[in-house]
Amino acid sequence: MLTRIRKQSKKILKPVAKAFIKLHISANVATIIGLILSFIYLAIIILLKDVILGIVLLGLSAFMDAVDGEIARLSNKAGAKGSFLDSSLDRIEDINYISSLFSLGFTPILVGFLIGSSLVISYLRAKAESLGLKMEGRGIIERGERIIFLFVLLILYLFSQTISFYFFLVFLILSIVTVIQRFIAVYSNLP
Repeated sequence: MLTRIRKQSKKILKPVAKAFIKLHISANVATIIGLILSFIYLAIIILLKDVILGIVLLGLSAFMDAVDGEIARLSNKAGAKGSFLDSSLDRIEDINYISSLFSLGFTPILVGFLIGSSLVISYLRAKAESLGLKMEGRGIIERGERIIFLFVLLILYLFSQTISFYFFLVFLILSIVTVIQRFIAVYSNLP
């Protein structure tokens, strides 16, 4: 869904990426900074239960993940190694982002299902693309939407744990539906 508005986000990302390039911050360094911020986010939520600071750190981590690709493109250094590093570290970030919900009292088995669904969604895209199928934009809740859902979930948590739990259930259901959508899309397009 968000892949449709990615072109609009370039208006924000491009100047930031250019500034990072001037500061000699490579795409890989931006990717690693995003990962480090995700670990700091997780620590803040687990140790301090500071959801507001967590939201800020989640935003910074997600932003670094968005800007790293733009840095690579603008500096003409996009390549297989950077793509592999980015995709691999994104999965660790996803685990960090969602794992924080354990310490906020969300049901552990449901959090585990959300982590698993998130990883399977990404795996199905990677496997499909390795088989020559395009999966970007397929499914209700891709990575960008999952991060937005997590933002909203944390904001709701500040006001009502009950409402945030119901929102979490919607998040989980949409993630499972996306797994099913992608599986069907891949399987039905294979010879």
